[in-house]
Amino acid sequence: VAPVIARRFLATEVDSTDNETKNGNRRVRKEFSDKMKDGPGFADFVSGMSEPLTPEQALEKASAAQNRLQSKLTKGTRLPRWLKTDIPMGNNVTRIRKTLRDLKLHTVCEEARCPNMGECWGGGKHGTATATIMIMGDTCTRGCRFCSVKTSKTPAALDPKEPENVATALAAWGLDYIVLTSVDRDDLPDFGSNHFASTVQKIREMAPQMMIECLTPDFLGRPELIEPVALSGLDVYAHNIETVESLQRMVRDHRANYKQSMFVLEHVKKTKPTLLTKSSIMLGVGESDEEVLQTMKDLRSAGVDIVTLGQYMRPTKRHMKVHEYVTPEKFKHWEQVGNELGFLYTASGPLVRSSYKAGEFFISEILRKRSAAAAANAAKKENQNLRDIAATIATEERKKTMEDKI
Repeated sequence: VAPVIARRFLATEVDSTDNETKNGNRRVRKEFSDKMKDGPGFADFVSGMSEPLTPEQALEKASAAQNRLQSKLTKGTRLPRWLKTDIPMGNNVTRIRKTLRDLKLHTVCEEARCPNMGECWGGGKHGTATATIMIMGDTCTRGCRFCSVKTSKTPAALDPKEPENVATALAAWGLDYIVLTSVDRDDLPDFGSNHFASTVQKIREMAPQMMIECLTPDFLGRPELIEPVALSGLDVYAHNIETVESLQRMVRDHRANYKQSMFVLEHVKKTKPTLLTKSSIMLGVGESDEEVLQTMKDLRSAGVDIVTLGQYMRPTKRHMKVHEYVTPEKFKHWEQVGNELGFLYTASGPLVRSSYKAGEFFISEILRKRSAAAAANAAKKENQNLRDIAATIATEERKKTMEDKI
């Protein structure tokens, strides 16, 4: 019986407390009602100010309201008009997306939520259809603050059939220009270097006419891992510096750094001097104009041929904030600076990305001209060889004739 009494006693105590709380709430509500009765009435709200505003005061209030609105816009509540794009759609987009799902492939276009996906996959105004395939899985071992790709210390194992699947898909699509990129795989002994090279070689076998760009990780700056990719048969070797030197630690994973990325680009040029090299800079993360200029000079000193500059756009609220939205006029300025510094091509604009469509159109033209020049040189040498052979034969015939006469 005792336990039952104890439970009843506790229940009584709780009920008593509840009653006191309810009574206290009633007193608060009554006090609030009394204050409202003694407070201002409806007439006080609608009567307005004792004196009308002067034109100067009205203009000042309107300006303050406009400034508040502009402040909200710059804090990221709305994108500037120049950053708005159409939703990707069309027959080519649908076909490529279906093939990706069937072969279990990934694109950085989708994973990184690129705003140019519809233009690139559809061919755009330049007619050069492009896609960026992300190999070695969809999970990265690094965690850069600007990137929306999934991260993990232990991603899934590499798919040994991926190089062949990628080559099969690309051969079926009939694209003009393909960009291969990858997640970082610091969990692998070779950081994925041989897998990258194998994929390029398979594409070369199945689609020899296709132009191939590789946007690679830094491979921790190890030359023996950079070289297999550089010599695999690609046309453009890209590695992104991402931002200026002072912001590297804030923007990128701690395993990546400015000097290491510069070394990668320099070593590629030393390994194969004829290979086009490319890098990209994000703007709007807190950099100064002087820092951007210095970064472009450093890239040119490293032998980089092509540079792209684009606006950083925050993929989710968990990523670093946009410091500022750089205007199209400023991007135009950096394009002129790039041309003056001697880059073979500078793609600069708010929606430009490292694998930007217009850039690939220009690069493809460069590569076609190089191929045509190489073919012309080969034909010239062959013709010269034929002339040399003909001259040799003619000389021998003359000697033979002279000997017969003697």
